[in-house]
Amino acid sequence: MQHDDALPDAIAAFRLDSSLDGERLDAALRSLVTGLSLQRARAACAIGCVAVGGVRAIATQRLRGNDLVQIRPGMLDLSLSIGSAVVCDRGGVLVLYKLPGEAVHAGPLVDDPIADSLQRALPQAGLCQRLDRPASGLLLCGRDEAAVSAISQAMERGEIEREYLGIAHGVVERDEGTIDAPLRITDEPRGDRPKVIVDHENGLPSVTHVRVVARGKTCTLVRLKLETGRTHQIRAHLRAIGHPLLGDPRYGDHEANAHAHKTHGIARTLLHSEKLALVAPHTGERIEVAAFHEPDFARLFPSLRER
Repeated sequence: MQHDDALPDAIAAFRLDSSLDGERLDAALRSLVTGLSLQRARAACAIGCVAVGGVRAIATQRLRGNDLVQIRPGMLDLSLSIGSAVVCDRGGVLVLYKLPGEAVHAGPLVDDPIADSLQRALPQAGLCQRLDRPASGLLLCGRDEAAVSAISQAMERGEIEREYLGIAHGVVERDEGTIDAPLRITDEPRGDRPKVIVDHENGLPSVTHVRVVARGKTCTLVRLKLETGRTHQIRAHLRAIGHPLLGDPRYGDHEANAHAHKTHGIARTLLHSEKLALVAPHTGERIEVAAFHEPDFARLFPSLRER
């Protein structure tokens, strides 16, 4: 086991031996984490607290000898209270893990958005970032009103580093590059048509840095670093260079999406908020956090799994 007890949000990593071969994850967690009941183990898995080989795992997953199980034991109580996995809670910075399909804010057909769950558990906390409903990964929040204000101002000044993983349709040829294309929001209300378009005359400055992580036969795993934070920026920029995100119904390639759904079970836009780096407003320490990977990403790019 590897665990840095100095940090309450540190990951405990358990390398399994053959005695747990074939065991369900929820049952195994009871023996790995002191005092963890089966019910709490299942609840922790359900909200994204647990990974196997760096990939978010479900309670019913069967384990194999030498698997690497990862969890943040010090964050379990707070995570279960909020209903979202807590990745970081230091210096006024609160980072949650958003599951694919979870709504961040209230809206049509949304029963319990993350914003409401967060406010019930921590009335002074607040969101500092938006993520589209299909997206997954890190969601930046402030622990109190002062932190929310400071983090939001730092975001506006471009002082917070945000990196995303995406799976783009087609094979991206260049290893790295920058998309510098002004974006404008249209009045298009339909969810199957682009809401944001490139407009060199009336668009707002928008810059996305792209680096290829791995290439498949028909898609590419890319890391995306935002210099600006426009609505649908990544989705619109990748569409503009002819490599839209796989699974994206609004900006993507419909035939490619249908094929990915049929062959790999892809049922959402493949965008994942992977890394955040910022200075904590209350302590001045530099905080860097990274998310577990998602199972649908790992199905297309198995190299994401840690062995």
